[in-house]
Amino acid sequence: MKLLKKCKYWPLLMIMPCLVITCMTIEDIIHPENAQVNSDIEITVKIKIDAETDGNSKLAFGVLAPKSWDIAHNATLTLTTTALFAANVVTNESMTVISATETNPTDAQPWPASFQSKFGVLGNTGPVEWVVFESNTTFQIHDQRSEQDVVNGTVNIRIHTGSRAVKLFMGYTFCGKQFGFNSEKYPDSPVVSAKVLEVTGGTDPIWDYTVEPQLSHVPATFSFEDIFSIKYNEPNSMTTGSLKGGNAYLLGKAKYNVNGGAPTEKTIDETSGKTLMDELGDMGQVTSWQKYIYPKDFFDLPDDAVIEEIQVYFSNQDKSIVIVDNETNDNFIIEPTCP
Repeated sequence: MKLLKKCKYWPLLMIMPCLVITCMTIEDIIHPENAQVNSDIEITVKIKIDAETDGNSKLAFGVLAPKSWDIAHNATLTLTTTALFAANVVTNESMTVISATETNPTDAQPWPASFQSKFGVLGNTGPVEWVVFESNTTFQIHDQRSEQDVVNGTVNIRIHTGSRAVKLFMGYTFCGKQFGFNSEKYPDSPVVSAKVLEVTGGTDPIWDYTVEPQLSHVPATFSFEDIFSIKYNEPNSMTTGSLKGGNAYLLGKAKYNVNGGAPTEKTIDETSGKTLMDELGDMGQVTSWQKYIYPKDFFDLPDDAVIEEIQVYFSNQDKSIVIVDNETNDNFIIEPTCP
């Protein structure tokens, strides 16, 4: 299965006629069919480098995974390669996490930040992070030497999963550590690919990072002095502990001060018309509810109150079902995006 292939054909050069093919390819990604929580899983990523120029470099290999897995400390990567040039052949070579003090030569950012800036989170809506590993071997690549122009590689990844079921887009990318995204060495677009991985098991509802986040806002930019909506998105795959089929209510508390005085807390926990949310219905992968609020009115605060923090949760009418942040198993923290 060809997941990603970037190739470019350069024109014949008048001084030194030749046809150079630029290819850096993720050939295949193999995920386990029955990944379970609290277990070791095996992932295989097959890569290929067709030399476009000469240059010696270690391999920098990035993996995008849930932050909660802490794969910098809970993953083992090994690299096996095949090539005509003996020095480019390795077998089960351990790959190590690139030091936090080292930077991508392309943008001078630490490697994880550089990959995050370049590729983002590949469609994930939950907390994920890039972790970047390097080979021990410096590969000797030369497009004018037939025995050094192609390296096929297999990266074997062993990861210990977390205690919570999760579905996400795992991400993979690679480049020469010496060159980063250097356009002369790699004239084509950087190689990156994503594939869905679902880890099942456990007693808690699944974290689904492939759909809308649990909590969102309209507008996306707001302060506590604005009117904005708090929107709850529930995966349609969720059956146990679901609010679907009934009313949903917005409950919570606000911490505030007046004239810089001691913080005071105000709680709203009634299921009434005041807290009833508008059902937006089935949005495809999720069912959504939202409620527009002006925080001071919603929490019955004085006009001169300065809100320091808002926490919310959702419930049905009799509070037999309560929805909290599935990352923290506590109230959602509303974080304003402008002062």
